[in-house]
Amino acid sequence: MNSKATLPLYLTATATSLFGNAAIAIVLPWLVLERTGNPALAATVAAVSALPAAISAFVGGHLIDKVGRRRMSVLADLGSAASVAGLAIVDAAVGLDAFWFIALGILGALFDVPGMTARETLLANVSETSGVTLDRIAALRGMIFGLSFLAGPALAGWLLTMLDSVDVIWITAGCSLAAAVLIGLMPLVPSALAPSEDTSVLAGFTLVFGTPALKAMLIISLASMVVVGPLLAIILPAHFTALASPGQLGLTLSAYAVGSMVGSGLYGLLFGNRRWAAWVVSNLLYAVGGVLVATLDGFWLVAVGMTVAGIASGLMQPLTTVVMTERIPDALRGRVFGAYSAASMMANPVGLGLMALILSAGTLQTGAWAMALGWAIVSAYAIVAPSLRGYVEAAPEPEKEPDADHQTAG
Repeated sequence: MNSKATLPLYLTATATSLFGNAAIAIVLPWLVLERTGNPALAATVAAVSALPAAISAFVGGHLIDKVGRRRMSVLADLGSAASVAGLAIVDAAVGLDAFWFIALGILGALFDVPGMTARETLLANVSETSGVTLDRIAALRGMIFGLSFLAGPALAGWLLTMLDSVDVIWITAGCSLAAAVLIGLMPLVPSALAPSEDTSVLAGFTLVFGTPALKAMLIISLASMVVVGPLLAIILPAHFTALASPGQLGLTLSAYAVGSMVGSGLYGLLFGNRRWAAWVVSNLLYAVGGVLVATLDGFWLVAVGMTVAGIASGLMQPLTTVVMTERIPDALRGRVFGAYSAASMMANPVGLGLMALILSAGTLQTGAWAMALGWAIVSAYAIVAPSLRGYVEAAPEPEKEPDADHQTAG
């Protein structure tokens, strides 16, 4: 089976869903402030959504394998659309208050991450159906991620200047609905519809901790989140606040997004058959970017550092997706990807807490250099970990096709 429609439908569904997520991140706090005038409530809605999102990432990974990845992707996007549309419906019916904002915020968080994970686990099926290599699809997907990070919030902000916030809510819900329809219509090989016969909830963790390379990749993922979270949430905002330049903060984050698009493009063009080289280059760029940012020298050097870090991310994201897709058994892919997502989301508050301790005893510059040192340690470990090179570099052995006698006998 080879369908030319599969890849465009998959990429369009990814783009619409990511835009919906980027838009609601802007529109929901805006709507909270419009209806209540309470900034603390806006922060509370974001905070209370974090834990349910981490739990749903783990549980969603299990459900992806249990009910089938395409079905789970569609159900998650429909649930996300319903939770967002619920804001507009409740607002028109009884009026939004703190209870409804928190309840619907939690409901939306329960669907977003499983939907993203389900689409990620569909990569192999999209490749098999379309005839396009995993490396190329992952690179295109990485470029869409970078574009959504760059343009999504800006477009959502522009819509808020042109339309009523409730109208933008309906557009956001429509994005999730469109993603569900596109994935539902997408031609796929039958295996994408089949649930796993192994329903053990902890099977993903068992595989990860029983495979040295997967365990090393998990450590790298967690440590990276511990470093990156404080960079985006504390160090950069504090630096540009001190400079009284919020516009430059936006440009610096845009530089990271552009860098990630460039990195994903470079992976697709140059590194598809040179994965270990991409791994080493990415980790070296992470370390260099961290040092440049840690100087906190005005705008340009910090922006260049974020661009370099973005290129590193753009190389790393498709690479790890491809390697894990190829090496993790099909029946366990949802649970392993879900476990990684859940663990990474839980690492973010750890990083914020550690940075708070560092800043309580030192300056912002101290915190920035601690971030750079952490990034350098993670990068060095990623390059020298003994189990990783063979795992990243070598393609898995293809499954043997059954011989003619077995085919006719079955």
